[in-house]
Amino acid sequence: MALAAGLSPAAFADTGDNGAQVPPARTANVVLSLENEKLALDLDHGTGAIDASQGVPAADLEVGPDTRTTVPAGDDYTFLGKPGSPVWVLDGRTSGTPAPRWDTTAVPTEQLAESNVDWALTGIEGPGDIAVFEPTEAATPGDEAPGPEVLFDSTDGLPDAHALPAADSGEVVWAFTEPGEYRLTSRAAARLVTGEDVTATTEWTVRVAEDIQQPPALPALPVPASSPAGDDGQGTGDGEASARTGPARAPAPAVKAATDSGVLSQKVVIDDGHVDAIAGKMVGGKLRTLFKDSRNPADISWREPSSVVLHVRPAAKEKVPANSAYSFLGKAGSDFWLIPQVQKQGVVWAGWNTESLDGGDLKSPLDMKLTKVTGPGSLAIWETAGLGGAQVLYNSRDGLPDTQEVNLGVHAHGNWGFSKQGTYKVTFQLSGRLPSGKTSSDTRTYTFAVGDVDPDAVTPGGGSDDGGSTGGTGTTGGAGSAGDSTSGSTGGPGTTGGTGGGTASGGSPTTGGGNAGGSLAHTGGGAAVPLALGAGVLVLGGTAAVVVSRANRRRAVTATAGGEAVQS
Repeated sequence: MALAAGLSPAAFADTGDNGAQVPPARTANVVLSLENEKLALDLDHGTGAIDASQGVPAADLEVGPDTRTTVPAGDDYTFLGKPGSPVWVLDGRTSGTPAPRWDTTAVPTEQLAESNVDWALTGIEGPGDIAVFEPTEAATPGDEAPGPEVLFDSTDGLPDAHALPAADSGEVVWAFTEPGEYRLTSRAAARLVTGEDVTATTEWTVRVAEDIQQPPALPALPVPASSPAGDDGQGTGDGEASARTGPARAPAPAVKAATDSGVLSQKVVIDDGHVDAIAGKMVGGKLRTLFKDSRNPADISWREPSSVVLHVRPAAKEKVPANSAYSFLGKAGSDFWLIPQVQKQGVVWAGWNTESLDGGDLKSPLDMKLTKVTGPGSLAIWETAGLGGAQVLYNSRDGLPDTQEVNLGVHAHGNWGFSKQGTYKVTFQLSGRLPSGKTSSDTRTYTFAVGDVDPDAVTPGGGSDDGGSTGGTGTTGGAGSAGDSTSGSTGGPGTTGGTGGGTASGGSPTTGGGNAGGSLAHTGGGAAVPLALGAGVLVLGGTAAVVVSRANRRRAVTATAGGEAVQS
C-alpha cells in the first residue's frame, strides 16, 4: 500500500477548468538516521513546506479530502471505529504517488547494541484519533489478506512504541478519524554499541481537509455574444457567464469552450489515455452531461457523448478474483474486461468530472444516475468499502437505476467492469438544483466497444434514450447540439428519473421521451477509496467524495431480438 498524501492524489493532479494547477501528491516518509552518534527523526514529504502565501499556515503534511473513506465491516479494522463511519486514510495506491514508508536505511546496524531502533508516537492533539498500521497482502492475488498489524492507536492511549529493524524500510498506512488540524509528537530511541542511549523527539502538524477547497474566483472576462467558429465548428468563447449568479471564472486557454457551437460532435474512437467520460458543465444556462476529452492536457476538448466510441481493448481482460467480495463481477476465475481506477498502459482511463461546476452554477451536489445498460452482459462500477472489500456504486446485474451524489469541483476515477465483450450502450443522467431553485438535468448515452470488437463499425449514441437537458434558466435557449436529441424546455423544481429523459416537474417533456421515475433518492455516507484490479492484483487508491444510493431490488433484464440484455 502507498500514501496518497497532499492536496490531491496524483490521479487528480491536473489543471482544472479554471486554469489553476492542482498540486501533485506528496510523499510522507518517516526517516530515522544515525550519524556521528546522533539520532534524527524526520518526516520527508519530498517537496518542502506547503506554501503559506494564501494566508493558511504551512503544515508538515496536508491530507486531501479525497482520502476520505468508510470503516469496513468485519473485525480487522474495528480499531478505526464503527463500521461505516468516516475515516481519512493515507494509503497512496494511486497513479504516480510514492508509498509512505518508515525508513531506517541510514541507521547502520553495526553501530547499534541491538539490531533495532524504536519508533514511538507519544502524543496527539486534534479533533480525532490516529492509527498507524502496516498493511498485509495476500500470498496469492485474489485471496483474502490477513488483518493489518497496528503500530500506533491513540484510541487506547499513548505512548505506543514499535521496534523497527535497522538498515531497512517498510510501508505504513495512516488513518485519521476526523478532519481538522493535528499535532503529533513522535520519538525515536536506540542503544549504541558503546552503551549510550540516543533519542530524537519531533512534532509534526498534519492538516486533514474535509471539503475540496475551490480556488478564488478570477475576475470575469468579457464574453462575446457569439463566438467565431473555425472549420470544425468549434467556438472560442466560454459561454458560461450568463448562467452564473456570482463572478465567473476566467476560461482556461487550453480548454476548448463548451458553447452551443463548440461541443464537438464528429465521431471519434478513443482507446487509450485519460478521459472524463461523464462530465458536467453549464451550457446556455442548463446543465449538460458531456464528454471531456483530456488525452492531451494542453488541448482539452468537450464532446457530445453521442459522438464517442470508447474502445476497451482486449488487453483489459482480467479474471474475477476468488475473494467473495467480488462475486458481483461473476463466477470466480471467469473473464471480465476492466477499466481500472489506476491508469493502465494500453487501456482507456475513464473517470467522471464536475470541476467546471461551482456554487454559482448549482446550489447542491449533482446526482449522477445510471438509468440503463444495453449490451451482451452487465456493467459494474465499484470502489472499495473503506480498506476492505468492494463497495458497488452501480451494478446493472441487480437492476437500475443506481445513483451517486457527487460534489461540485470533483475529478474522480473508479473501476468499470464489463462481464462480456461486445458493444454496450450506457445511459447516465446528471441532475442538480440551480440557484433559482429549479432542477436541471440531462440524460445522455455512452457507447463502449469492449474486447475484440471493431470500434469503427460501431455507431455511437443512444437515440431516444438521450433525453436532452431540462430545467434551465430559460434565458439563453437550449443546449442541444449535433449528434444528440435537442434540449427540452425550461422546467420547474423536480428531477427527471427512470429510463431515458422523462420530464421535469413543472416543465415540458424532453425530446426523446422516456418514463418519468420520480425524484433521486440517496442516503448519507462517506466517500470510498477506489479499488483497481490490474494483472490480477488488487490495488487501493484515493478518490473524491461521493454518496451512494443503491436499493435492494430484483434484477430486471429484458431479452431483445438481437440477443442483448436491456438492464434498467
